[in-house]
Amino acid sequence: MRRLGLVLLMVVLAGSGFGATYFFLRSPQWSLYQVGKAIHNHDPRLFMAYVDVGQILQSQKDDILDLILPDQEQRDKRDMVRQLITAFMGPITDQVRDKLSRVIADQGRENLPSSWALLAAANVTRNGDNALVVLSGLAQGERLRLGMQRAKDGYWRVVQINAQDLRQLAAKHLLPGLAKPAQQQPQPEPAPAAPAPAK
Repeated sequence: MRRLGLVLLMVVLAGSGFGATYFFLRSPQWSLYQVGKAIHNHDPRLFMAYVDVGQILQSQKDDILDLILPDQEQRDKRDMVRQLITAFMGPITDQVRDKLSRVIADQGRENLPSSWALLAAANVTRNGDNALVVLSGLAQGERLRLGMQRAKDGYWRVVQINAQDLRQLAAKHLLPGLAKPAQQQPQPEPAPAAPAPAK
């Protein structure tokens, strides 16, 4: 009888551990952990698996439109610009993916947050298949608000980024990585000075 109780306890503990692991692996926190791991390990493929760049850019179309044509009164022009943005969204998305991949893969970028640091900085509020994530505390005065969505495969992906937060962080962290300093050409040795004429 005692042995049966021990076996039942082991089964319950194993089942609880499996259930907790399964729940964590299908949570927004797990996806954020993977994003942090991808950034820290310079792994753009893993990053792109959990960050939907195309959907993020789709969600930023109105912000792009406001940047190009801020005058709300020019409705006809705004409609035309919106159509142009939509038409060129594919190539724009490919370029952003390429540049983002190069920045993440850059082995020269140091002092990146670890997966656990990113997870510790995240405040996640779930609502069904959607989640609001506020990352704060990574650096003083910085925060990044993200929208996440559960995909059909059960995993969560980042699908929205707050435009204002993104502009501030990109200017500080992302754009310097894209603007590589030009390689300096070796300067020619100055010609030796001509000897002074004899007096």
